[in-house]
Amino acid sequence: MKIFGHPLHMILIHFPSALFPMDLICSAIAFTGGASALIHAAYYATLGGAALGWLAIITGAVDLVPIVRDKPALISKVLKHGGVNTLVVIGFSAIAMHGFQHYPEITPDTVFMLSMKAVLVVIMFAGNFIGGSLVLKDRIGTQQ
Repeated sequence: MKIFGHPLHMILIHFPSALFPMDLICSAIAFTGGASALIHAAYYATLGGAALGWLAIITGAVDLVPIVRDKPALISKVLKHGGVNTLVVIGFSAIAMHGFQHYPEITPDTVFMLSMKAVLVVIMFAGNFIGGSLVLKDRIGTQQ
């Protein structure tokens, strides 16, 4: 799926890839006694990352159709990439829903919640590594 000749999935993935770690960093600073505004910044980063993450999942699923047809040997790798990053978006969506239930009285994260965010970010990096391999090594999404 392309917009103005550019692959939409590759455009969208940069947002959750930046916003989820931003959430983690803002939450960690707020946890250690940083500015309380960072709690809200972390929440908004999660909301934006989750919303754009779901759009990236949808566009990635649409991009799966030609891969099944043209490069069936890569299906396993593509599904690993998509599955790992979908898990991350589901996790951050659940965190966003938890924040939404308490909005506007959002409190600093607990150690458990910070740990969960850190695990999700590490998992996301692994999924992004697979996605990068699909683009750079397997040339997925780079054909005209």
